Amino acid sequence: MAGGGISGAITSLKNNRNLLKKRKLRQKEDVYGIEGVTKLDLKESTDQDMKIIRKKIKEYKREERRVLVLSVLVTLGILYAGYMLLVV
Repeated sequence: MAGGGISGAITSLKNNRNLLKKRKLRQKEDVYGIEGVTKLDLKESTDQDMKIIRKKIKEYKREERRVLVLSVLVTLGILYAGYMLLVV
């Protein structure tokens, strides 16, 4: 009774294996492309742009530091309150 289900599974596996064999790449260029063809077109940054970027990075770091200090203080406060509840 189960022979039909098993033969269907075997056929499906064979078909999938055959599909994978057709996809094999022959050369390195098939994966990476031809050397020298890929070129990036990047915008040149002015001094004004760099100043704006530096300012944004400083603001981001300052905010990140504030969040870190606040989270440490809150954690220490919670631990201290828990300790006081257990001791008293």
